[in-house]
Amino acid sequence: MKKIIAAISALCIVSTTFVSAAKAVNAEPAPKAQNAKQTASQDRIYNIASVSKMYSTLAVMQLVDEGKVELDAPVTDYLPEFEMEDERYRDLTVRMLMDHTNGIAMGNGINHYLYNDADSYVHDIILDIIKEAHFKADPGEYPCYGNYGFFLLELITENVSGMSYTDYVRENIASKIGAEHTGTAWSLYAGDLGDARASLYSGAQQVEYPYEMAAGPGGIYSTAPDVADFGAAFFTGNETLLSDSAKSQMSTRQSSDPKAEGYGLGWDFVEQVRYEKENVKVCGKGGDLPYMHSFLLVAPDEQISTAVLTAGNDSSEIAGLMAEALMDVVLEERGKTISDAAPAEPTMTDTVPDSFRKYEGLYCVGGVYGTGICRIYFDSKYMYMEKADTGNSSPDRYRYTDEGSFVKVGSSGKMTSDREIVYFEEKDGKVYIRTDKLTLFPGLGSVNDSMYSGEKMEENTVPESVQKSWDELAQTSYVLYNEKWSSQTYDSPFSRSVTDKAFPGYVLTVSSTGQTKVHKITDENTAQFFTTIPSSANRDLYDIDITDHTYSDGVKSVSVDLSDMTRWRRVDTLPEFGSDISEVKLNSSEAQWYRIGKDMAGKTISAERPENSAVYVYNKFREPIYSTHVKGTADTIDLPAGGYIVFLGETGGSVKLFG
Repeated sequence: MKKIIAAISALCIVSTTFVSAAKAVNAEPAPKAQNAKQTASQDRIYNIASVSKMYSTLAVMQLVDEGKVELDAPVTDYLPEFEMEDERYRDLTVRMLMDHTNGIAMGNGINHYLYNDADSYVHDIILDIIKEAHFKADPGEYPCYGNYGFFLLELITENVSGMSYTDYVRENIASKIGAEHTGTAWSLYAGDLGDARASLYSGAQQVEYPYEMAAGPGGIYSTAPDVADFGAAFFTGNETLLSDSAKSQMSTRQSSDPKAEGYGLGWDFVEQVRYEKENVKVCGKGGDLPYMHSFLLVAPDEQISTAVLTAGNDSSEIAGLMAEALMDVVLEERGKTISDAAPAEPTMTDTVPDSFRKYEGLYCVGGVYGTGICRIYFDSKYMYMEKADTGNSSPDRYRYTDEGSFVKVGSSGKMTSDREIVYFEEKDGKVYIRTDKLTLFPGLGSVNDSMYSGEKMEENTVPESVQKSWDELAQTSYVLYNEKWSSQTYDSPFSRSVTDKAFPGYVLTVSSTGQTKVHKITDENTAQFFTTIPSSANRDLYDIDITDHTYSDGVKSVSVDLSDMTRWRRVDTLPEFGSDISEVKLNSSEAQWYRIGKDMAGKTISAERPENSAVYVYNKFREPIYSTHVKGTADTIDLPAGGYIVFLGETGGSVKLFG
């Protein structure tokens, strides 16, 4: 957060782009003095992450304006090759792709975010991945944030227009608003956008530029002024890109359920209380990818568009608060002062009614970035929420309120500064938790979230032999082995599974980035995603299959195969990297992993490798300490005790090693 604030005060440029009220910000960390000139330019190109969803939504809405697509027509009318094993796919409409109600379980495809590499793999294979995907809910049942709907919008655009998505964006969006620095990864990689890419850093180390190949969900590249100009296309009366009727549909809350998330078509939100108090309508969309974050905020009637693009390790929440600050300045100049009204503090009581005892038990709980398992229990004064997957954390405490909810309190018994209120709801025979949370960002503002955040877990009794099999799998960690040499996922390629007597019949998967998912064990080789939470806490789900596999080094072991098509290998089956290894043959479909042997620990080697290859080294804590995707990487490689090394590349190539 401090880094972003410093970027605002020292390096941020606010510019007039479309009208005097359309403003844009580039905020890029400058760890080196010689980078200051580049940072100060508004022509820096960033990946705008999920703000890209506004472009794929707008593209199809243009086709709606032209009478070539109907919002409530089946997706199969425009993508006849689209099919799923679950027949409910026939009920999917184009609107459901835009408002996050499509019900498709999974997140991104593999090989979608690539260092210094452009590859159509994820575009070409996406229908194959979706074909075997499961639904987490009936199409149209409830909104839950997801990427797959926007993959399909990208394909619809191509099928109906007869153009590649890259060409469509260039000719029908960017060129019409003079956005010369806007395009897809293909445009940028081909050099059409010029060489104005933002510098990206992992800590103090500059990394190669990554290309997001999932264009519809997250693959638009642009500058802050261009994005602000794009936002100006949503102004009331501006029909440069869309009719007012189309923009009105996009900016209308799609769900009639006041407890559901308030998506528009493409927009994350189309209502916000702090602006509505002053009769100002705003629509917003944020986006996050490793290294880059973005936010677009538009007040269509006020003719204000603010765009904030940042580089660093923060989030779109920070970018969104910056965008709001810019919006507030312009509104204040027009005599409309926007303020954050502090929500009323709930009245707490000293007694928990006995009727709540029925809600005791295990819950799958979480937010938009993953789920975990907790145990909820009560005494006469407090509700306790204790993580069941760590075994060493103190439970959070909540006091009962006169509204029938529970508010999180600190050791003093008073409400915490981050206001969190929990409600229990029974619906369709299930017990759900709904959470209202206000998170403070000192010096920037606050973010309000309200969503269903948990579900009581049903008992899942499996045979002892099945449980034992999954317990054994949880004794080791796993490494990703089947993504491309350029995949950014190898920055964090470790995962582990957790089983525990506290939650029998379930397995928790934990990535090295801390993302967690809860799965219900089916048999000794299969676990399926668990949750029916009607919110974005239910996003990006996958199933697990355990298969037998013979690896390229001859080792026969299991492979942990996820339904998102990633494949994972047990760490304890990796061969040892010893002094006798002078050459490693590369394999396009399998990363060449090694555990660093005792005889090589602390030693230094050098590597001679072909193009289209990469080498990573990780310490014993599984943190990356060496990557050839870091610019200026040394020719010498230090090998840490207890660490790992992986060689990535294309079949036919090899890495030669020198000690």
